[in-house]
Amino acid sequence: MYHFINSLFILFALLFSISTGASEFWSNAKEDLVSPFTTDALTIFEVGGGLTLLAIILKDESKKLQKNLSDHRPLKSLSKIGDFLGQATPNIAYALFMGGDYYFNKDQKSLDRTILMAKATLYAGAITDIAKIAINEKRPNGSNHSFPSGHSTTAFAFSSVVMMEHSLPWGIAANAMATFVGVSRMNDNAHYLQDVLAGATIGTMYGVGLYYAQKKREESNKANTSVFLVIPTERGLAANYSVDF
Repeated sequence: MYHFINSLFILFALLFSISTGASEFWSNAKEDLVSPFTTDALTIFEVGGGLTLLAIILKDESKKLQKNLSDHRPLKSLSKIGDFLGQATPNIAYALFMGGDYYFNKDQKSLDRTILMAKATLYAGAITDIAKIAINEKRPNGSNHSFPSGHSTTAFAFSSVVMMEHSLPWGIAANAMATFVGVSRMNDNAHYLQDVLAGATIGTMYGVGLYYAQKKREESNKANTSVFLVIPTERGLAANYSVDF
């Protein structure tokens, strides 16, 4: 299911590249890919990566925590909600809502938010999928591809975009939802703590990194404006020329 959802966002990205010009889209692809390391999102990578590494070092303790959660299942049937939300459901809903607002109201901000959510989910999901295949860590339940958590990745990609684009209450609510998704994966015996932390780090650093990359491009694309004025004075005419950068 996760790969299917990721494919939907890839399709969206390709359609966007056609609508805006493929050359422009691909010229920004590299910048987007490295945005977590070239913007203020680097701090998220450093902190999140450090916590993930610490959880790996303290692997025995992490396993005990995970086993305690999976044995007692404190979330009970609520974990199904976490599984549902972790399959990029809020990401798609957000993109559709903002895309619809742009379609009906022609609000450029809504289009920018649609693109940001799609890109954050796409890039973060792609990195997570590659890491899953390359590392191929066993899950607590014995199946493959444990590290990082894909559900956590998409959930935190969503919450980071909401955090950057909307008011504080919305950001807090979105991050609480994403945290719930991460805990539900341990509750369901699907992931270890380090899997969840890694997924949360990847999702957040791409949501924030792409936000800053998009803002930077918006600023650079603003056309320089110039004004030339001829002002009458007592002695004749005076010219004034100004440029806004």
